[in-house]
Amino acid sequence: MRRFTFATGNLRKVLALPLYGLGALVTVFVPRTNNLWVFGSGSGVGEGALALFKYARTTNPSLRLVWLARNARDLETATKLGLETVLASSAQGFWLTVRARVVVLTHGFGDANRFGTRGAFIVQLWHGIPYKHVHLDSAATLRVPFLSRFGFVQRGMRKAYAQSASAIRLFSTASPFSAARIQTAFGLPTGRIVITGDPRDDIITTETRDEARALIADRLGLPTLPERILMYAPTWRDGELDPAIPTETDWERIQAYVTATKSLLIVRSHPLGAGDYSAGLSESIRMLGADLQADVNPLLPGVDVLVTDYSSIAFDYSLTGGEIIYLAPDVNDYNDTRGAYEPYRDFSGGTDVGDWPAAIELLERADGDTKFRKQLLTHTDWLAHRVHSFRDGHNTARVYTAILARLSGDDSPISVPFGLAVDALNITAEPSPSLVIGGPVGGPVPATATLTGTRLALPGKLTVSGRRWTATVPLLSSRWKSTPLPPPSGTYRVRVADADDRPIDLNVSAAIPSALLRPGLFRASFTSTSTLNVTFAAPLTDAELGQENQSRLESRYRAASAPLEDAVFLESYYGRNVSSNPRGIDRALSVLRPEVARYWSVTDASVEVPEGATAVVEGSAAWWDARASARMLIVNDWLRKRYRKRSGQSVLQTWHGTPLKTIALDRKGVRLPAAIATRRERSRWDLMLAQNDFSAGAFRSSYAFRGPIWQEGYPRNDILLTGDAAAVRARLGISTQAKVVLYAPTWRDDRPGKVDLLDVAAFSEALGAGYVTLIRGHSRTMQPGTDVVAAGVLDVTTYPDISDLFLVADALITDYSSVMFDFSVTGKPLYFYVPDLEHYRDELRGFYFDLLETAPGPVVTDPDRLAASILHPDPAAYEARYAAWRQRFNPRDDGHAGNRVVDRLTIEGFL
Repeated sequence: MRRFTFATGNLRKVLALPLYGLGALVTVFVPRTNNLWVFGSGSGVGEGALALFKYARTTNPSLRLVWLARNARDLETATKLGLETVLASSAQGFWLTVRARVVVLTHGFGDANRFGTRGAFIVQLWHGIPYKHVHLDSAATLRVPFLSRFGFVQRGMRKAYAQSASAIRLFSTASPFSAARIQTAFGLPTGRIVITGDPRDDIITTETRDEARALIADRLGLPTLPERILMYAPTWRDGELDPAIPTETDWERIQAYVTATKSLLIVRSHPLGAGDYSAGLSESIRMLGADLQADVNPLLPGVDVLVTDYSSIAFDYSLTGGEIIYLAPDVNDYNDTRGAYEPYRDFSGGTDVGDWPAAIELLERADGDTKFRKQLLTHTDWLAHRVHSFRDGHNTARVYTAILARLSGDDSPISVPFGLAVDALNITAEPSPSLVIGGPVGGPVPATATLTGTRLALPGKLTVSGRRWTATVPLLSSRWKSTPLPPPSGTYRVRVADADDRPIDLNVSAAIPSALLRPGLFRASFTSTSTLNVTFAAPLTDAELGQENQSRLESRYRAASAPLEDAVFLESYYGRNVSSNPRGIDRALSVLRPEVARYWSVTDASVEVPEGATAVVEGSAAWWDARASARMLIVNDWLRKRYRKRSGQSVLQTWHGTPLKTIALDRKGVRLPAAIATRRERSRWDLMLAQNDFSAGAFRSSYAFRGPIWQEGYPRNDILLTGDAAAVRARLGISTQAKVVLYAPTWRDDRPGKVDLLDVAAFSEALGAGYVTLIRGHSRTMQPGTDVVAAGVLDVTTYPDISDLFLVADALITDYSSVMFDFSVTGKPLYFYVPDLEHYRDELRGFYFDLLETAPGPVVTDPDRLAASILHPDPAAYEARYAAWRQRFNPRDDGHAGNRVVDRLTIEGFL
């Protein structure tokens, strides 16, 4: 069953806009009562709101305190606790919210009556220390059904969330660690955020284990409990099912473990989570959901081992000092779609696992290995000290004191020292750009410094001299033994760690420099939370940066009238790399027509262009000028709406592969806006290049293209017959003796992250010694995710040109990717791993032909069978199919396609 999602919640807010307006109008005329405080919590009667309610009632009996219940069950619970309570959504709930001087929340304004909060003193206690991005830091938070695709909707939601957050007058946090994350998430000034400790955590440090166990027994209706209690508590996934719901085999394994250890496993699904765990319930495996106990924290002192994923419960539970097992089967997808404030390995201590069998193995290991158990407990203790500034049980008292102080006009901050001081911060220019940070030595002693981004980590040199530490991180790096290049655009985290590789939070007091431009390299800007982040962008000058400057440059581009230059403008995959057919044509141009200028469109200076060519960074004046002056544009994807064709200018659309899956207008359910955009893009092309007659027909139908389609073979495949495989192996660091298997799946329209249907670590292990598995993500999945790191595996997703990888691969594994049509040029074995064949073919994309009937290699859905097929090949079984395949799809891939294209462009007057 699907539960609450951000998208549906936001839609309800949009539909309720008239009520917001009406409520705001009422608050203008109705005065607030100083001694009336109202409380609410999105997870039921509990959390820090209940702790503060009880404390305020005891401390100041003259206050009128009212609990705003979400539903009838909360009304009943609050009444049993002796709280004055009303339904938040009722007329009385609205009136009390309008009259209250103080409104205390744990989740959001919906905890109270959201239409009556304007003008109140809003106290936000929040409901946990965030690991995952929240509020303004998370794109998921701003979704609206059907409308999120529109930029103005996203901007409007962001503005609405920021405006709503600005009403918070006091935000209580557990530590500077938490405060830094909350500040960026809610966009609040420092003075609104106080470090008091979380009231919700007081019970963890004051309640005894026996008291907590008694509460667990009562909620489960059990007379006694076994000595050992485990709790599984996953986070929610915006309405999606928990991916770690145990299978039948998993349940058997879990049951065997709890029986053998005489334990009780409590399954605590998130209050907003989704998933059915009933198949595994037994006398020793019990559900204890929010329906039985709204607030989980009173249970935690009675729990001996916690199993969780990304939930903030890990931060709360760390106060108990118990073992934590981190079970995260979807860590890459989750972090790509939701976002996280730190690498998962820092949160988990690096012992996380991806499935229940591995989790049980960790539990068994901790039971029998004292050293390993100590490692888990040490991480728990480190986590507690990192995120909780106070562990004395007086957090609620500090929050109450802070509220009274703010109400009386005292805005003095409540703060505590933390982390490693940074009082110097800069990016040097000479002799080579480097990030340099430093500060006084005190507290944790730094040992290493690294600048870490998506698929790239830049190591630094850390020195301690006297009473100061300094970290220097060179910003030019040689990836794949290339020319030293600046980092690809994106945000990078400065990770400073101690001698045990535990991250040290940074307390930045240095003045944060404004954006720094290093001409021709990058533009850098900084943000500081509990970590220091550096964002690199294309090296646009001040005169090129921003919408106003881009509009001016585009206007100049559209008005260009100077004679066209004897030049070509080349772009591959929107400038993310230099590869594919434009690269193959570039090779031929450099030999056959060296006098023709070659301009390569690149996203930033991290993309290396061929010798003799000129890089033009997208959006720069040079980029606009090259598009305006080049006689020929050669691209393998869309030009998009900023392109205006000049008289005498031509566009060669090479495309980027023979399609198995349907594309453009041939796809199922193409909507009118997409169809219009497709036809508009098609109108910008003068010529198309097809690998074969089949793809020429597909292009005719998918783009309704009526212009010339040349079938000269694919220039990108010339290198497969003329390239130097030994040089590529050396560049990759692969020995000449190793057998190389390349896994190159396509992307999935319904999954934004990388495809991980094949466990390449397990697959590589199955192949055994002597094999190297290369994994290559699709160009659309290049940016999200992290590289796969495992024995015998090399992640080559960021390698510039996949054609080089075909050279060194002894076999290719793919699914529905067009690489199948290119790799067959080599004559080497092809394997098709398609565990989602029916879903992809019948629901997601559709095929132009039946792969099962024509595939020139084994088509398998089981990874064990895939490994067996590679270890024990039977080439004779597919010899006839392979020959027919090559005849159909590679008739002109003979190593000279690039030359033929250049010759024809010259003869027909395009160049």
